[in-house]
Amino acid sequence: MLSWVGVAFYYNPVMRRELFVKLCDKIRELKFFNCVYSDISHIKKVAASISGNADILVLGTGGSSLGSKALIDFKSGFSGERSKVQFLENIDSRSFMNVVSKCNPDNTGVIIISKSGTTSETLMLFMTLMTMWPDFNYSEKCVAITENSDQNYLRKIAMLHDIKIVDHAPDIGGRFSVFSVVGLLPALLHGVDVDAFISGGKKMLLQAEEEPEALYSDLKDVCAAIKNGATHHVLFSYSDFLGSLGKWFMQLTAESLGKNENFGITPISSIGTVDQHSMLQLFLGGPNNKYYTFITQKENIQTCKIKLQGSILEDHNMHELMIAHQRATIDVLKNKTLARSFEFEEINESAIGYMMMRFFIETVAIADEFNINPFDQPAVEEVKRLVSKYLESATKNVA
Repeated sequence: MLSWVGVAFYYNPVMRRELFVKLCDKIRELKFFNCVYSDISHIKKVAASISGNADILVLGTGGSSLGSKALIDFKSGFSGERSKVQFLENIDSRSFMNVVSKCNPDNTGVIIISKSGTTSETLMLFMTLMTMWPDFNYSEKCVAITENSDQNYLRKIAMLHDIKIVDHAPDIGGRFSVFSVVGLLPALLHGVDVDAFISGGKKMLLQAEEEPEALYSDLKDVCAAIKNGATHHVLFSYSDFLGSLGKWFMQLTAESLGKNENFGITPISSIGTVDQHSMLQLFLGGPNNKYYTFITQKENIQTCKIKLQGSILEDHNMHELMIAHQRATIDVLKNKTLARSFEFEEINESAIGYMMMRFFIETVAIADEFNINPFDQPAVEEVKRLVSKYLESATKNVA
């Protein structure tokens, strides 16, 4: 078991250093941390095999899509270019048809992602697509990412139709899979700099090993805030292009740390400055049950300075106003509760890799401190059971 907060940490710097060295060794044993040290040449080869298509459809939900979508939405928004990679995550039939009807099967690649191969939504999306496209070239244009396990329907379908299969690591859960083929393959197909992304994750791990005091101090503050009644974690990102990162963060936090009636962290994703006009009143005036993480950047595109005499905006540009809002919001919240900020020279793939790895470390640390398992999700099994029951009932009614 990992242990980030303990009495020995407070009083003995030497022992604290030793414990962090041991902790880093244990972190390296977990497969999803090790991903950043893996050779990804085989992933690049798979990407190259379907990259020539005009459209790429990614069929998956939750951890099978949120990580790569965060990277692609950032890259697409940052560059202003439409992505040819489109995600089919939900079984909203109109949304599905709106996307698929615009694709030419002869010039479309398909990636299906389900670790277990039994995810009902993903199977429904894929089987519907197969029915609509009976002559689709599965062997050349299709890739299935799934584990090699019994009762794996996706794998059986893939083998039947000669679909290329890439093994999903059995010891990496979906929400921890962004540094694996699950996150990297779709990202590569949009042109995301995955090497920089991985480098950002490595940088975070290196800091955890070489600068443990700063990391420990921050995690100690987080655990202390939770013990003092904080039940919500707000991620405040000051970039329009980090909305999907917020959704990834919400899944990681909710599924990993929402385990019983006595303990759970509710994640909230906000975008500054927009949510200062919708959520900030609650954050400042509502119950003091939250702690905050801010992601900010020093540099951005410089727009012209405006001339509006008598206004606070006179001789300032857009980014200067953004910086002022960031500082004001952080300073006010710091007077109320725990509010920490991660400031980057520029938000890019490396910065996102750094933050995702940072949230991995923090999630595992909190789980250990409060004696919960961050890797399972037992509460949702009842919903899955009822879905099967209701589908069986619907079949009988039709008959």
